[in-house]
Amino acid sequence: MKTIGMLLIATLSAGSAGTAGAQDLEGDDDPGPTRSADREEPSANEEPESLEDARGENAADDSQEEASHEANANPERAAEPAEEESGEVDPQVSRQVAVAVLRALENRLTVWSNERSGRRVYVWHCRRARVDCRERLVAFAQLITEASLSNGIDPFLLAGIALRESGLNPFAEGGAGERGIVQLHPRGVGSRVRFVRNDEYRERCARRTDACQGEVLHQGAELIARSVNTCGTVREALGMYNTGVCQETSYSRRVLEERERLVGLSKENPRPAQQPSTMVD
Repeated sequence: MKTIGMLLIATLSAGSAGTAGAQDLEGDDDPGPTRSADREEPSANEEPESLEDARGENAADDSQEEASHEANANPERAAEPAEEESGEVDPQVSRQVAVAVLRALENRLTVWSNERSGRRVYVWHCRRARVDCRERLVAFAQLITEASLSNGIDPFLLAGIALRESGLNPFAEGGAGERGIVQLHPRGVGSRVRFVRNDEYRERCARRTDACQGEVLHQGAELIARSVNTCGTVREALGMYNTGVCQETSYSRRVLEERERLVGLSKENPRPAQQPSTMVD
């Protein structure tokens, strides 16, 4: 049986530049993509319209958002974890998928770029971070891939959840205290995650390239895997993640639309950029 990673590689290879962008995860020059050569450079606090207050948009569009992620608040409602794929994740497969995820995230969080110079400007919350924005995206791409493949789910699905939940801002906070890029509930699975529970620790994490999101993503990926196992379909599992009930909701639709958008962005041809990248330990 083909693994999730192998299936993704086959799908992405049909429309992508193959291994272009692999240097991003090895420490060579950044081959990240650009999108707009002639657009006027944004002001210092400009955000892309499509990522503007992602959580607020979710709340306005879906009346069940007030449930404040009941699936997170009530983890006991999820069944046992989905059966893991046999064998370990192939490092080469993981690396190829992570490269594609990184390309997608870079494109998604770029608000302005210049095709001639290769200069790129990211969303405001990433630019104002204490660490290099692009290095953080490299770390997130790796962590998303690792957490997804180890739990047998699609990395682009987990990335889509992160974009819808927080705009990929690790320090976004939900109305009920949800934390992390997949917004774990502090009374649910988040109660086991130090980043969600501990303010002092979270402050220290701001100085780390990965913002301590490894455990956050693993808990989120595990919860999604359990929800799929319980509900039977990804659409209903997303509804459970959001409301605590196996059902297809507008949240399900928005996450899957985000996932499709990321897959498309992962196939865009990369161009040279200014900043080199390093592998995250």
